[in-house]
Amino acid sequence: MLPTATFATAGILTVGTAFACTGSTSPAPIRVSSVARSGGVAVASPVRAADTLSPSPEDTSAIARAVKSSEYTSAVPADDYEVTGTVLAASDPTWAYTELNPTVEDYDRAEGVLHHTTGGWQLVQLGTYELGCGVAPADVLDDFGLECPPPGTDAAGATTPDAAAATEGTPA
Repeated sequence: MLPTATFATAGILTVGTAFACTGSTSPAPIRVSSVARSGGVAVASPVRAADTLSPSPEDTSAIARAVKSSEYTSAVPADDYEVTGTVLAASDPTWAYTELNPTVEDYDRAEGVLHHTTGGWQLVQLGTYELGCGVAPADVLDDFGLECPPPGTDAAGATTPDAAAATEGTPA
């Protein structure tokens, strides 16, 4: 079981065994079009295979190392999950999507978005909701089939208080 402490790191909020981006209040719609296999169990993935590239074996290994050595996964023993289903964005192969599938019953599945820079692959966001929002370019999000609420709205489509305040007094 993950620690019961709650902490926020770079836009990610971890509570118990659930991962969520800060500001998340309801499930976002995702397009499910591919299936990853982990431990004989089929896991739905939002990634659209036609808009992604397969990473090289070297990149696959480097991405798995980046995930397992990330500060975002440091509270979970590396043997308690597998890094699977890794793909690169066709629009910009310096971005990767991967899945973290538990090998024990104590954890939930999570997804990760990584970016390759001069320092190598880095896990930039980990979660299960609004993944990639605010960190990856729109074309990359589209390649991975990830959706974000429109700017100025929450996940349910309601105008956020900040966006409402910004438009008050503006002539129509």
